[in-house]
Amino acid sequence: MSCNRRQLSTMEQPAWELLRQRLRAVRNFLSVALPIANAHTGDFYTRGVWDELVCSSPEAVLAAFTRHHPPEQLNHTEPTRSWDENELLKIFCKASHRLVDLESFLEAAKHHSLPYLGVCTPLGQLLGFLNEEEHNNYDKKITTDEFMNYKKAHEVLVMSQLIDSIANYCGIKQDSIMVGLHTCGDLSPNTLRIFVGKPEIKAVCSVGCCYHLLSEEFEVQPEENTVEKWGFPMCQDLKEERWSCGRNARMSACLALDRVAVGQGLPLESLFYRAVLQVIVKECYGNVKSDRRVGKAFSKSSCFLDYCRESLKNLGLDESKLSDSRLIEYYEMYKSRKKELEAFNMLRVVLSPCIEALILLDRLCYLREQGNVAWSGLVKLFDPVKSPRCYAVIAVKKY
Repeated sequence: MSCNRRQLSTMEQPAWELLRQRLRAVRNFLSVALPIANAHTGDFYTRGVWDELVCSSPEAVLAAFTRHHPPEQLNHTEPTRSWDENELLKIFCKASHRLVDLESFLEAAKHHSLPYLGVCTPLGQLLGFLNEEEHNNYDKKITTDEFMNYKKAHEVLVMSQLIDSIANYCGIKQDSIMVGLHTCGDLSPNTLRIFVGKPEIKAVCSVGCCYHLLSEEFEVQPEENTVEKWGFPMCQDLKEERWSCGRNARMSACLALDRVAVGQGLPLESLFYRAVLQVIVKECYGNVKSDRRVGKAFSKSSCFLDYCRESLKNLGLDESKLSDSRLIEYYEMYKSRKKELEAFNMLRVVLSPCIEALILLDRLCYLREQGNVAWSGLVKLFDPVKSPRCYAVIAVKKY
C-alpha cells in the first residue's frame, strides 16, 4: 500500500504515559465508587440500598445533579483536575463506605469522564489531517435513504465520511478496513484483536455498545475460566492488577448521562415496579431462586396490579395467593420512597461515563501496546443525546 500524504504517525496523539496516567486516575476513582454502580436496583428496597450506600437525602441528590449537569453545559469541558487518593477516600465513609460528600462525588465523576480527561482527538482535526483540509460540513456531503431512523441516519452520515477519508488516505482499494458500528459486548474488543493480528487489515474504526455483555476475565473464579479471549481488560496494566468492574457496573456504563440531563429520563416507573415486586416475592413467597424472568411485563401492563399479576405468572409463582388489595398495600407502602430510587439511579447515571471511560481507555492502551500500529485515538463521532455510545476507537497500521 502506498501513500503520498504526510504520515499519520506524525499527527498529535496523547502521550503513552498520559494515557496510562488517566487510566490509573479513572481506576482509582472507580475503586471507591463502584459499589454504587454495582448495586442492583431490583433489590433496592429488599436490601435497603439507599441507607446502605448514601448519607444525603434524595432531594439533595436530585438538586445537586441538576446543578452539576445543566443542559446548556453538555458540550462544555474544562481542564481536568487531579484527585489524589486521600481526596477520593474522603468522598466515602471509611467505616461504612457510604457516600458522605455528594458535591465532591459529582465533581470527581465529571473529571473522570472522557470529555475532561484530555485524551480524545477531535473529529474535525482527524478529518482535516486525513484530507489535508478542514471538513466543517462533512455530515452534509451525503444523504441517507428514508428507511433509516433519525439516530441511525446521524451515525451513518458521520461514520461513512470518516471511513471514506481513512480509505482514501491509506490508498485502500482491495485491502481491508475493520469497521464496527455499535458492536455488542465482546465483538468490539475482538475487532481490535483481528485488526492487530491480520496484516491485510490496514485500519480499524470501532464504536462499541452493550458493555453489560462483555466477558470479564477477573470477574469469575479461576475454575470457571473457560473463555480464551476476554472482552475486558485488554491492556497489560489492568490485567496485572486483575481489575474487574462487575456486571451491574457495566450495565450502568450503558446509561446515557446527556439524555438524562436534557430531560429524557430513566424508565423510573418500571424500575420502581420491579423493586416493589421484589419485596412482594421475598415476603410472600420466600427467597425464590429461579432462572425465570419477569420479561416484558411492564410494557404489557396498564397499572401496578396488571404488572404484578403478569410478573408473578412469568416467575412461575401462584399469583392467586395475593388479593388486589394486598398488592395495592405494597404499592402504597413504597410510593413515598420512589424518590430514593430516582436519586440513586441519578448517582449511577453520573458514574456511567467514568465506567465507559475505563473500558475505552483499556482498549486504546491495548492498541498503543502493539508494535504495528502507527496511530490510534479515541474520537467522539456522534451527538451523545442522539447516540449515547458516541466514541470510536480508531487506529491505522504502520506501512
